[in-house]
Amino acid sequence: FLYFPINRGIQGGVVLDTPWDAYIPLWPIWAIPYLLSIVWWQGCFLWATWKMDDTRYRAFIVGSIAVMLTSYVVYILYPTYVVRPVVQGDTWSAGLIRLIYSNDRLHNAFPSGHTYTTMLIVFFWWNWRPRLRWLWAAIAVIIILSTLFTGQHNLPDPVGGIVWAWMGYRFGMWWAGRRKQG
Repeated sequence: FLYFPINRGIQGGVVLDTPWDAYIPLWPIWAIPYLLSIVWWQGCFLWATWKMDDTRYRAFIVGSIAVMLTSYVVYILYPTYVVRPVVQGDTWSAGLIRLIYSNDRLHNAFPSGHTYTTMLIVFFWWNWRPRLRWLWAAIAVIIILSTLFTGQHNLPDPVGGIVWAWMGYRFGMWWAGRRKQG
């Protein structure tokens, strides 16, 4: 509920990019995993609600809230944006990129919300469902690449998202452990 008002209200800011960002192509087909990730997140949050043990679930929710709220503070105090590439062609995948661009403005780039949400789920699921670690790793790689190949982020943004998610995971686990002790 806070992301979109911040995304639409923030103006200006800085572009966090690296020399390597110039070599990342726009591949409109990557809009599919980029958009499907939102459905996957919702499914994971519902799955956690129904199936996670109470301690892990509380850690997951507290970690999620901490990550989101602290990223919103960064979006407001240190606004960042991405210079998006020009979308060429009239293919359906180019249309998906245009849809993404028209609904998600170019601000709120660092840390990447797609990356921190995905990685927070992966960090919690890694130990909760360890037999599927290969799947969690594959999903994380695909979603992170989708943030780059859709032109939604530069390289520092997903790196920041990974760090943000790790801190949220550690904070959630610390909070749940502290609460469990007394």
